[in-house]
Amino acid sequence: MKLLVDTNVLVYDTVEDSEYHSEASRIIDDALELYIPSIVIHEYIWIMLRYLNLDPLFTLSKVEEYLGDPRTTYLAETITILRRAFKMLVEDKAGSKEINDYIILATAMNYGLTLATFDKALRRRAVKRGVRVLP
Repeated sequence: MKLLVDTNVLVYDTVEDSEYHSEASRIIDDALELYIPSIVIHEYIWIMLRYLNLDPLFTLSKVEEYLGDPRTTYLAETITILRRAFKMLVEDKAGSKEINDYIILATAMNYGLTLATFDKALRRRAVKRGVRVLP
């Protein structure tokens, strides 16, 4: 399966005592192809350093692990993806704080990928637009 992973999947996979660790690890391990947008990597780094106060070198090693996986494709957001994200944000009358989720959703839509996320609001938005979602 070609899978775009949301930030929370990477966080839960990293943090072994997290509520969804086992499920997140299974999702990543079972994927045939992983697609990680740059916005997800930036959010992941920010959460690891700012919220979880993890060692920067540990955080870097995890980023290298995810991006160095031969199954992983790192995606830069194109202007087409950004336009689509902003269009959906406006259509849904969502708050500006939700833009990152819309960029992730637009990326999954652009490449026809299944979206892996534990974010309930993002799941609803994806399903509404016909995007397959895990778990």
